[in-house]
Amino acid sequence: MTIIETPEIIEKYKVYEREGGVIDFRIFQLDTEQEDTPYQKHLAVAQQTLISVAEEANTRLDRMAAKLKMNRRELFTMDYDFNILKDSGKEISVQDFMGWQYEEVSGRVKILCYDLLNPKTKGYDLYFYYNEKGVIENALFITQEDKGQIGFVYAFLEPPYSFMCGKTIFEKGNFFLDFCRLLFTDISQIEVYMWSTDSSNYFDAGKEWWGAFFWTVYNPYWDRYIGIIASETD
Repeated sequence: MTIIETPEIIEKYKVYEREGGVIDFRIFQLDTEQEDTPYQKHLAVAQQTLISVAEEANTRLDRMAAKLKMNRRELFTMDYDFNILKDSGKEISVQDFMGWQYEEVSGRVKILCYDLLNPKTKGYDLYFYYNEKGVIENALFITQEDKGQIGFVYAFLEPPYSFMCGKTIFEKGNFFLDFCRLLFTDISQIEVYMWSTDSSNYFDAGKEWWGAFFWTVYNPYWDRYIGIIASETD
Protein backbone atom coordinates (compact mmCIF):
# COMPACT_ATOMS: atom_id res chain seq x y z
CA MET A 1 0.00 0.00 0.00
CA THR A 2 1.42 3.34 -1.10
CA ILE A 3 0.45 6.84 0.01
CA ILE A 4 -0.35 9.06 -2.98
CA GLU A 5 0.58 12.75 -2.78
CA THR A 6 0.23 14.68 -6.03
CA PRO A 7 1.19 18.39 -6.27
CA GLU A 8 -2.43 19.30 -7.02
CA ILE A 9 -3.76 17.46 -3.96
CA ILE A 10 -1.04 18.88 -1.70
CA GLU A 11 -1.73 22.45 -2.84
CA LYS A 12 -5.50 22.10 -2.50
CA TYR A 13 -5.17 20.62 0.98
CA LYS A 14 -2.84 23.45 2.08
CA VAL A 15 -5.51 25.97 1.11
CA TYR A 16 -8.19 23.95 2.88
CA GLU A 17 -6.14 23.69 6.08
CA ARG A 18 -5.11 27.35 5.99
CA GLU A 19 -8.74 28.45 5.76
CA GLY A 20 -9.75 26.48 8.84
CA GLY A 21 -10.41 22.95 7.57
CA VAL A 22 -9.84 20.20 10.14
CA ILE A 23 -10.24 16.92 8.23
CA ASP A 24 -7.23 14.61 7.87
CA PHE A 25 -7.02 12.89 4.49
CA ARG A 26 -4.82 10.01 3.36
CA ILE A 27 -4.86 8.69 -0.21
CA PHE A 28 -3.63 5.18 -0.96
CA GLN A 29 -2.87 2.97 -3.93
CA LEU A 30 -3.27 -0.68 -2.99
CA ASP A 31 -0.97 -3.38 -4.32
CA THR A 32 -2.35 -4.71 -7.60
CA GLU A 33 -1.92 -8.35 -6.56
CA GLN A 34 -4.17 -7.95 -3.53
CA GLU A 35 -7.25 -10.17 -3.89
CA ASP A 36 -8.97 -9.24 -0.66
CA THR A 37 -12.68 -8.57 -0.39
CA PRO A 38 -13.88 -4.95 -0.59
CA TYR A 39 -14.33 -4.99 3.19
CA GLN A 40 -10.75 -6.19 3.77
CA LYS A 41 -9.40 -3.52 1.44
CA HIS A 42 -11.31 -0.77 3.21
CA LEU A 43 -10.20 -2.14 6.58
CA ALA A 44 -6.55 -2.07 5.50
CA VAL A 45 -7.00 1.57 4.42
CA ALA A 46 -8.71 2.45 7.72
CA GLN A 47 -5.84 0.88 9.67
CA GLN A 48 -3.16 2.58 7.60
CA THR A 49 -4.93 5.93 7.92
CA LEU A 50 -4.80 5.73 11.71
CA ILE A 51 -1.17 4.61 11.63
CA SER A 52 -0.16 7.47 9.33
CA VAL A 53 -2.05 10.21 11.19
CA ALA A 54 -0.78 8.95 14.57
CA GLU A 55 2.80 8.91 13.33
CA GLU A 56 2.53 12.49 12.09
CA ALA A 57 0.75 13.78 15.20
CA ASN A 58 3.03 12.05 17.69
CA THR A 59 6.20 13.11 15.88
CA ARG A 60 5.01 16.73 15.90
CA LEU A 61 4.31 16.55 19.64
CA ASP A 62 7.66 14.85 20.29
CA ARG A 63 9.37 17.84 18.70
CA MET A 64 7.20 20.29 20.62
CA ALA A 65 8.04 18.63 23.93
CA ALA A 66 11.75 18.70 23.12
CA LYS A 67 11.64 22.34 22.04
CA LEU A 68 9.73 23.45 25.15
CA LYS A 69 11.67 21.10 27.41
CA MET A 70 8.45 19.51 28.60
CA ASN A 71 7.75 16.04 29.90
CA ARG A 72 6.43 14.27 26.78
CA ARG A 73 3.87 12.40 28.89
CA GLU A 74 2.10 15.67 29.64
CA LEU A 75 1.10 15.99 26.00
CA PHE A 76 -1.41 13.99 23.99
CA THR A 77 -0.29 10.72 22.42
CA MET A 78 -2.50 9.32 19.69
CA ASP A 79 -3.13 5.59 19.83
CA TYR A 80 -5.59 3.16 18.26
CA ASP A 81 -7.22 -0.21 18.81
CA PHE A 82 -7.51 -2.44 15.76
CA ASN A 83 -9.55 -4.99 17.70
CA ILE A 84 -12.34 -2.42 17.94
CA LEU A 85 -11.82 -1.32 14.35
CA LYS A 86 -11.76 -4.68 12.58
CA ASP A 87 -15.46 -5.59 12.74
CA SER A 88 -16.88 -2.07 12.91
CA GLY A 89 -17.00 -1.21 9.21
CA LYS A 90 -20.32 -0.62 7.50
CA GLU A 91 -20.90 0.23 3.86
CA ILE A 92 -23.06 3.34 3.54
CA SER A 93 -24.70 5.20 0.67
CA VAL A 94 -23.25 8.29 -0.95
CA GLN A 95 -26.13 10.31 0.50
CA ASP A 96 -25.46 9.08 4.04
CA PHE A 97 -21.76 9.84 3.59
CA MET A 98 -22.33 13.37 2.32
CA GLY A 99 -25.13 14.12 4.77
CA TRP A 100 -28.28 16.23 4.53
CA GLN A 101 -26.40 19.22 3.09
CA TYR A 102 -25.82 17.40 -0.20
CA GLU A 103 -28.53 16.90 -2.80
CA GLU A 104 -27.61 13.73 -4.64
CA VAL A 105 -29.81 14.25 -7.71
CA SER A 106 -28.74 17.83 -8.46
CA GLY A 107 -25.27 17.69 -6.91
CA ARG A 108 -25.94 20.94 -5.04
CA VAL A 109 -24.76 21.66 -1.52
CA LYS A 110 -26.57 23.59 1.21
CA ILE A 111 -24.31 26.02 3.01
CA LEU A 112 -24.60 27.90 6.30
CA CYS A 113 -24.51 31.66 5.78
CA TYR A 114 -22.72 33.82 8.35
CA ASP A 115 -23.69 37.10 6.67
CA LEU A 116 -27.44 37.08 7.26
CA LEU A 117 -29.21 37.07 10.61
CA ASN A 118 -32.25 34.86 10.99
CA PRO A 119 -35.04 37.29 12.01
CA LYS A 120 -36.84 34.52 13.93
CA THR A 121 -34.00 33.03 15.95
CA LYS A 122 -31.69 36.08 15.95
CA GLY A 123 -28.84 33.73 15.07
CA TYR A 124 -26.68 32.94 12.06
CA ASP A 125 -28.37 29.64 11.27
CA LEU A 126 -29.75 30.10 7.75
CA TYR A 127 -28.84 27.66 4.98
CA PHE A 128 -28.90 28.30 1.24
CA TYR A 129 -28.08 26.40 -1.92
CA TYR A 130 -24.54 27.45 -2.74
CA ASN A 131 -25.55 28.75 -6.18
CA GLU A 132 -28.42 30.94 -5.01
CA LYS A 133 -28.36 34.42 -3.49
CA GLY A 134 -28.18 34.59 0.29
CA VAL A 135 -31.42 36.48 0.80
CA ILE A 136 -34.24 35.62 3.21
CA GLU A 137 -36.57 34.50 0.40
CA ASN A 138 -34.07 31.77 -0.61
CA ALA A 139 -33.44 30.43 2.90
CA LEU A 140 -34.05 26.68 3.16
CA PHE A 141 -36.35 25.07 5.70
CA ILE A 142 -34.21 22.69 7.76
CA THR A 143 -35.74 20.19 10.18
CA GLN A 144 -34.13 18.89 13.36
CA GLU A 145 -34.11 15.47 11.72
CA ASP A 146 -32.05 16.90 8.86
CA LYS A 147 -29.56 18.43 11.27
CA GLY A 148 -29.06 15.04 12.89
CA GLN A 149 -27.96 13.51 9.58
CA ILE A 150 -24.62 15.27 9.27
CA GLY A 151 -21.85 13.94 7.08
CA PHE A 152 -18.85 14.88 4.98
CA VAL A 153 -20.26 18.26 3.86
CA TYR A 154 -20.69 19.33 7.49
CA ALA A 155 -17.26 18.06 8.54
CA PHE A 156 -15.64 19.87 5.61
CA LEU A 157 -17.50 23.20 5.67
CA GLU A 158 -18.40 23.69 9.33
CA PRO A 159 -15.30 23.24 11.52
CA PRO A 160 -15.55 24.64 15.07
CA TYR A 161 -13.97 27.98 14.18
CA SER A 162 -15.69 28.30 10.77
CA PHE A 163 -14.31 27.72 7.28
CA MET A 164 -13.04 30.97 5.82
CA CYS A 165 -12.46 29.99 2.18
CA GLY A 166 -14.16 32.46 -0.12
CA LYS A 167 -16.20 35.54 0.67
CA THR A 168 -19.52 34.09 -0.52
CA ILE A 169 -21.43 30.84 -0.13
CA PHE A 170 -20.99 30.37 -3.89
CA GLU A 171 -17.20 30.45 -3.55
CA LYS A 172 -17.31 28.05 -0.60
CA GLY A 173 -19.57 25.68 -2.49
CA ASN A 174 -17.37 25.77 -5.56
CA PHE A 175 -14.25 25.09 -3.49
CA PHE A 176 -15.95 22.12 -1.84
CA LEU A 177 -17.19 20.62 -5.11
CA ASP A 178 -13.77 21.13 -6.75
CA PHE A 179 -12.16 19.35 -3.79
CA CYS A 180 -14.65 16.49 -4.16
CA ARG A 181 -13.89 16.15 -7.87
CA LEU A 182 -10.19 16.04 -7.10
CA LEU A 183 -10.63 13.27 -4.51
CA PHE A 184 -13.61 11.31 -5.78
CA THR A 185 -13.86 12.20 -9.51
CA ASP A 186 -17.50 11.11 -9.80
CA ILE A 187 -19.22 11.22 -6.41
CA SER A 188 -22.04 8.98 -7.61
CA GLN A 189 -19.62 6.11 -8.27
CA ILE A 190 -17.67 6.00 -5.01
CA GLU A 191 -17.83 3.17 -2.46
CA VAL A 192 -17.91 4.29 1.17
CA TYR A 193 -17.42 2.56 4.51
CA MET A 194 -17.96 4.14 7.93
CA TRP A 195 -15.84 3.00 10.91
CA SER A 196 -16.04 3.12 14.69
CA THR A 197 -14.75 6.30 16.28
CA ASP A 198 -14.04 4.27 19.42
CA SER A 199 -11.04 2.83 17.59
CA SER A 200 -8.71 5.71 18.54
CA ASN A 201 -8.39 8.44 21.15
CA TYR A 202 -7.99 10.81 18.18
CA PHE A 203 -11.79 10.98 18.12
CA ASP A 204 -12.34 11.78 21.80
CA ALA A 205 -12.30 15.57 21.40
CA GLY A 206 -14.99 15.59 18.73
CA LYS A 207 -17.34 13.52 20.84
CA GLU A 208 -17.78 16.52 23.16
CA TRP A 209 -20.01 18.36 20.66
CA TRP A 210 -18.70 19.02 17.15
CA GLY A 211 -18.50 15.46 15.93
CA ALA A 212 -16.14 12.58 15.21
CA PHE A 213 -15.96 11.06 11.73
CA PHE A 214 -14.18 8.09 10.18
CA TRP A 215 -14.74 7.00 6.58
CA THR A 216 -12.87 5.18 3.85
CA VAL A 217 -13.76 5.89 0.23
CA TYR A 218 -12.90 3.97 -2.93
CA ASN A 219 -12.54 5.99 -6.14
CA PRO A 220 -12.92 3.43 -8.98
CA TYR A 221 -11.85 5.92 -11.66
CA TRP A 222 -8.32 6.22 -10.24
CA ASP A 223 -8.42 2.89 -8.38
CA ARG A 224 -7.49 4.72 -5.18
CA TYR A 225 -8.70 4.64 -1.59
CA ILE A 226 -9.09 7.69 0.64
CA GLY A 227 -8.99 7.57 4.43
CA ILE A 228 -10.95 10.44 5.98
CA ILE A 229 -10.93 11.23 9.70
CA ALA A 230 -11.99 14.30 11.65
CA SER A 231 -12.47 15.21 15.29
CA GLU A 232 -12.38 18.66 16.87
CA THR A 233 -13.63 20.75 19.74
CA ASP A 234 -13.35 24.37 20.80
